Amino acid sequence: MGKNFGHDADCSMADWGLCYTQTLTLEYLGDGDYSDNEFNIYFSSIHRLLQVNHPDFEHHHVVGDLTYIKPTASFNGFDAMTSIELPLVFEYWSVQETDKMPRWFVAMGDSAAVIENTDTEDMHSFVVPYTSTMKTPEDANIPMNAESRFDLNAEKVEVVDASERIIPTPYKIEVSQDAQSFEFRGIDIQGIDLLGNHLHTGVTDLMDKLGIGRSGDHEVTLKLDDLNSDISGPESYSMEITPEGTSITAEASVGLFHGIMSFVGLLNIDDRDSVLKEMIIHDKPRFDYRGHQVDAARNFRSKEAIMKTIDAMALWKLNVLHLALTNDEGWRLEIPGLEELTSVGSKRCFDPNEDTCLLTQLGSGPDATEEQYYSREDYIEIIKYAQERNVQILPEFNMPAHARAAVISMEARAKNGDDTYRLTDPEDETHLLTIQFYDRTSIINPCLDSSVRFVSKLVTEVKAMHDEAGTPLDSYHFGGDEAKNILLGAGYGSYPDDLKQKPFSKSPACQAKMISDPSFNIENIANYWAITVNKILAENGIEEMIAWEDGLRGTTSEQYETESVATNFWETLYWGGINGLTAMADDGFDIIMSNPDYLYFDFPYEVNTEERGYYWAARFNSVYKVFTFAPENLAQNAETSTDRDGNEMSVTTPNVSAPTIRGMQGQTWSETIRTDDQYYEMAFPRVLAVAERAWHHADWELDWTPGVTYNATTGLVPEDELASDYNGFVTKLGCHEMSKMKKLGIAYRVPPPGGSIASGVLSANTELPCTKIMYSIDEGNTWSEYSGPVTVGESGPVHLQSMSSDGALKSRIVDV
Repeated sequence: MGKNFGHDADCSMADWGLCYTQTLTLEYLGDGDYSDNEFNIYFSSIHRLLQVNHPDFEHHHVVGDLTYIKPTASFNGFDAMTSIELPLVFEYWSVQETDKMPRWFVAMGDSAAVIENTDTEDMHSFVVPYTSTMKTPEDANIPMNAESRFDLNAEKVEVVDASERIIPTPYKIEVSQDAQSFEFRGIDIQGIDLLGNHLHTGVTDLMDKLGIGRSGDHEVTLKLDDLNSDISGPESYSMEITPEGTSITAEASVGLFHGIMSFVGLLNIDDRDSVLKEMIIHDKPRFDYRGHQVDAARNFRSKEAIMKTIDAMALWKLNVLHLALTNDEGWRLEIPGLEELTSVGSKRCFDPNEDTCLLTQLGSGPDATEEQYYSREDYIEIIKYAQERNVQILPEFNMPAHARAAVISMEARAKNGDDTYRLTDPEDETHLLTIQFYDRTSIINPCLDSSVRFVSKLVTEVKAMHDEAGTPLDSYHFGGDEAKNILLGAGYGSYPDDLKQKPFSKSPACQAKMISDPSFNIENIANYWAITVNKILAENGIEEMIAWEDGLRGTTSEQYETESVATNFWETLYWGGINGLTAMADDGFDIIMSNPDYLYFDFPYEVNTEERGYYWAARFNSVYKVFTFAPENLAQNAETSTDRDGNEMSVTTPNVSAPTIRGMQGQTWSETIRTDDQYYEMAFPRVLAVAERAWHHADWELDWTPGVTYNATTGLVPEDELASDYNGFVTKLGCHEMSKMKKLGIAYRVPPPGGSIASGVLSANTELPCTKIMYSIDEGNTWSEYSGPVTVGESGPVHLQSMSSDGALKSRIVDV
C-alpha cells in the first residue's frame, strides 16, 4: 500500500504539498536476460505521478489519467526471473484499492500489449491489499470491518413490520384500528385506458416483469376526478383499498400511474397470494424534479442498463433520467453529419496521434477499439421507453470543459480538410491543467465561430430525435463545470508563473474576440459560453437549460433567454456549501440538490479499502446517510453526519429566507465504474433512498430557521422518529423491494455482514434485513447459513458472506 503521510518524499509540486508513496514491483518472468530499454509502461492513475524514486526509470504524463514510465540511460536491463521495485510518489493520498486502474500495458513503437495480471476487474490480481484507511494523521473516520460493522448495524437497524410501508412513503396513509386484512391472487385493472397508450404500455410491462398477474381476482379501478385541495396536482392520487376492490383516483394519467406503483409497492411478490390491509392513501410528490444521473460518457452504459434503470425509476417514482452523454473520455450519441464524434470519440485505443480514437483512459487498455455509443435509433427508443414510464430523458452535453472527446473528434475531421465545426484554435499556445489532468484540448474554445456552429448543429439534431420520439426536448443540460486551470489554485504555489495561465489567454481567436465583442471576458469563459449556448437553445424553442452550478455562478437568471434556468447544486456542506446555496437562489436559479457529500453514488458505501469509488467529498455515502439527508434544511445534516475526515461539523442557518428547492438527484459518475454490473452495485439500493427523500418530507426533517446552529450535540433532530422511519424503510427495502429489483434484472449491492465472536460464539447481522448470511469455519471450503448465535470456537478466523435470498448476488467475504 505505501504511506499517505510520514514518508520521505518531495511533495512540493503537489496540491498543498500532499502526496503519498507506493511501490511498483516489476517482475520479469523471462528465462533469459533482457537488455532492451526502448519500452514504455503505460497506466491510468486518478492521481498525478510526481516522481519515480529510482535512477533507472523516469515518468512522463501523457494526457488525462494516462502516464508512462520508461527506462533511463542507466537501465541495464532485466536479469532472468528477477524483479525491480520502483517507489512512486503520487499527489494527495490513496485509501481505496480502486484508485489503481486495470489494464496496464507495455508499448514499443506502435505496438502495445496488456500486462496479463492487470487485465482484470479483480483488483487483488495486481494490487496488494491495503492495510489502512487513514488519509492523514487527523483522519477520524471509523474503518469498517466485521466487528465495527456489527456494532453499527446493531445501532442503526432493527427489523420491524413493514407490511404497510410503501417506498417512497405517501403523503398521508389512513389505517383504521379495525381494518381488515385480506388475500387475493393477481389483479384486474379497470379503466386502464385512462392511462393513455404510453403509460398503459409501461404499467403492463412492469407488472409482467414483476410477475404480477393481470387477470386476477382483485379489481383495481382507475378514474379521473378532482382531488382534495391539499394534494391537488397532476402527479397526485388518492387510493382506497378494501377487500371488495381498490379504487385509484387522480386528476391526470400520471397520477393514476403513481397510484398503481404504490399499490405494487404494497405487494410482496415472493408470495403466491398477496395480503393487504384496508387503507386509504392521499399522496403527492414533495418535489417536481426527482432525478437520477447516469454518467454514460466516461465509461459506457449499455442500452439495456439504461432501460433497467428507467424501470426502477418508474417503480419508485423518480421522473428525470439525467443522461450524461459526453465528457473528456467519450462521446456517446450518434449525431448525423458529425460522424467523427462516434467514429473517433466513442472509442479508446493506443493511437498517440488520436486520428482513429481517443487515447486510452480509465483503465481501458490499448485495445478498447469498439465504438460504444447510442445510435440515433437507440436514443429515440430510450426516449420512448422512458415516456412509457413517466421518466423524462435529460441529455447532457458537457461544455465548454470536459469536452475533449468532442474537441479531438472535430480535430480528426479538420485533419481531413473540414474545419467547419472545429472546437480548438490551432494557434493557441495556452498552457493549462484541468481538474482531471487534461490540457487545453479539454475545453471548447468559445471564441470560434465554428464552436457556435457545432452547438447549433448538435442542438438541432438532438431536438429532431426528441421530436421523432414524440417527446419534445423541453430541457437541455449544458454541463458547464470546471472550466479552469487548476494551477491557478492557491495550493500550487510552487509552480512557475508561466504555467498559471487563464484558459485561452494565448489564443489569437480570443484576443481578437476581446476587441470585437466587449461582452467577452477571458476571466469568465464558462459564463460567456453558458449565455451563448442558452441563446441557441431559446432560438430552437427549448424551454429550459440546466447546468452544474459553477457554470452559472457569476451570472443571474435574468441574463438568459430560456424560460427557466436550473442548477445542480454540488457544493459540500463542510466547505461552506450552505452559503453557496443561498447565493445561487438569490441569483434566481431553480435549485436541484446534487450534493456530493450525500448524493454521489460513485463514492464508497462504507469506509473500507475494498469499496469502489472516489472519495474527494465524502469517505462514504451509505444508504442510511442518503436516507437522512435533509434537502430543504441543509444545516440539519451537520447533526446527523460528519465531514469528509470523520470530524464533527457545526453549521448555522443563514439569516435569510429558506431557498426554494425544486428537486434532488443522485449522481453515478463512472470513472471507476467500468461495467454495467459495477454500475448496478454502486447505484442500487442508494437510488431508493433518493426516491424516498425526493417524494416524501419526513416528520423528523426540521424547517429552515435562520440563526439555528446544528452540530453533533445540539439534539434538535428527533432521534426516535428518525430511527423508526429508517427501520421501516430499510426493512421494506431488504425484505420486499430487493426482490422487485432482482426481477427487473438489476444486480444490486449486497452489503457485507457484520460479525462478532465472544467466548467462541459467533453473532452476525446485516444492514439490509432479510439478507441471507453464510459463515464458514474451514476457510471457505464449506458454508452454513447463519440463523442466530452459534458456537464456532476460537481456533481461527470465521469467514462471513451475505447473499440475496436466491443466492445469486453475494457480498465480498469478510473475516471475523
